[in-house]
Amino acid sequence: MPKVVDSYVLERSIGKGQFGEVFKGYNKQTNVDIAVKCVKRELLKGKFTELLENEIKVLRTCNNDNIIKLYDIKKTANNIYLIMEYCNEGDLSQYIKQKKFLLEEEAVDYLLQILNGFKTLVKNKIMHRDFKLANILKHDGNIKIADFGFSKLLNDNQGFATTMLGSPLNMAPEVLNSQEYDNKADIWSIGTCFYELLFGKSPFTAINMVELLKNIQTKQFVINRKVNNISPIAEDLLKKMLVVNPKNRISWEDLFNHEINFYQEEKLKKDLETTLKGGELMMNMSKFYIKNNMVIDHPAEIKKKEDLNNFAMQVAQKGPQNQQQQYVGPLLKKPQEENNLARQDSAKTVQSTQGAVQDIGNEEVTDKETQREKEIKAKKRNANRILHERNIYVFLASVAEEAMNNQTIQNYDVTGFLLVKKLLQLIDFLKTILQDKQNCYGLEFWEQFTQSKDYKDIHTYISKEFDVFKSYFDSIYEKISIQIQQRPKIDEAIKQAINNNFKQNNQQILVKCLVEYSKLLIETLKKINAQDQNRQQWIHADRVLDCIRLEETFQFDDKNTNQQFNFKQYYENDNLLEIEALSKKVLLKFERLK
Repeated sequence: MPKVVDSYVLERSIGKGQFGEVFKGYNKQTNVDIAVKCVKRELLKGKFTELLENEIKVLRTCNNDNIIKLYDIKKTANNIYLIMEYCNEGDLSQYIKQKKFLLEEEAVDYLLQILNGFKTLVKNKIMHRDFKLANILKHDGNIKIADFGFSKLLNDNQGFATTMLGSPLNMAPEVLNSQEYDNKADIWSIGTCFYELLFGKSPFTAINMVELLKNIQTKQFVINRKVNNISPIAEDLLKKMLVVNPKNRISWEDLFNHEINFYQEEKLKKDLETTLKGGELMMNMSKFYIKNNMVIDHPAEIKKKEDLNNFAMQVAQKGPQNQQQQYVGPLLKKPQEENNLARQDSAKTVQSTQGAVQDIGNEEVTDKETQREKEIKAKKRNANRILHERNIYVFLASVAEEAMNNQTIQNYDVTGFLLVKKLLQLIDFLKTILQDKQNCYGLEFWEQFTQSKDYKDIHTYISKEFDVFKSYFDSIYEKISIQIQQRPKIDEAIKQAINNNFKQNNQQILVKCLVEYSKLLIETLKKINAQDQNRQQWIHADRVLDCIRLEETFQFDDKNTNQQFNFKQYYENDNLLEIEALSKKVLLKFERLK
């Protein structure tokens, strides 16, 4: 049997640290997943005791969505157990190894969550002192700052620290140089992490600490735009955070008010302004919807998407003449640090029980998955499977939208319309199987999954998306049904497919139109010399060809890598290719059709 500590079950070991071992477990009373840090009492001597006490103080003090939570403390004769929030997606160091680097939008999203967490730390005069990607955890796409083992609470009479703690590549130069330092050292560390997210490596490297300090003091970090063509705003922030002299380094107040904090709002503004210029309102809002809802990876992302979509629709309904008035103030809901009362209430839930608690069960907890964990993992996979199908039909919508704006190619609108018809069939199918709880994909623990909140959230969201794309379909049909009558040379079979019966199967005609459209598109691109100026058209051609081989392209499980299909990676790949490699890839795909 697994080890049990009071109401907490320790399922398996997930790591070891300087104080002891970390276990994955759950609360028997609530069935909530937890991480349990087990510290052996025999190790608690001198400095180790101080560091553990500091960690507990910090976690008790802070209550913030972007800081790992301490739920409870249990003490037995041999061990101390810290019952903490469990994060299901590892840390950012693992993530960046997999991704190589992040596009700016994703990196900034993580940075803003990090800064939100640090608002609470700064307010409570807490230095982290070991801030690095390995100590930034991910849970359902959200960031959690963790590992406060080296943290320090500064009182009013103690504004500086002197102990050299942390990871050298993320250490501020004043720490490396054994000088007194304050919490602006954390600003340097955040800057190195932001740089790593953007470029996949540390801003300064060396073979030892002496050389590292010298490089920091004498060299300027490189902004490699061939790797990541970041914005002037992101570059400006890096240059202000990675300043050697802490006196000249950006202050916390200026950091929290830097232009980067309004990055998402500004992007949304521009997208809305572009969308609402001319044209019919519902068509324009459908375009905005497609662009801003391309990928949903987690059920947890649904709420964020709904907030954004609701706001956009409110702005649109006011009309273009009233747009500017609607842009006053923050556009997106950001996680906020909790107020003092909430923090005090939360602290009351952190208890320390001595004497009455015993270790029950095996002393050795294996690293094998329990049946409960298998069920949780299966339900998460089920959610991913449904969202994968959802991401496919939004992919079709994006290709259709691009095609309908490509007026240089014959019958561009017909191709776009038939793609929208196809995607509506896919949504209708998905909506129906979710409504009827049909296990069409042969998924494990299906019945249990249908009772979950994730299932209900996904079902509701897809039902709403059906209404969005049905309106989009109707708007397109209204236009094309008139235009098609004015084209006497158009194929009769295509004419028959142009109707408002979205359930009609036009697969053969759709494939024929896609092949012809891609052929004309590629022939046009071949005639243009300045290829790099037509990158977006080559990307469009690539995605049109993928529409022809939809099932082959978007397989949920990759048999070679044993990983699930990554839509974000798919969209990034073409942007990273040199134009010659991209065009070669497209031409090769087209040849395979013959």
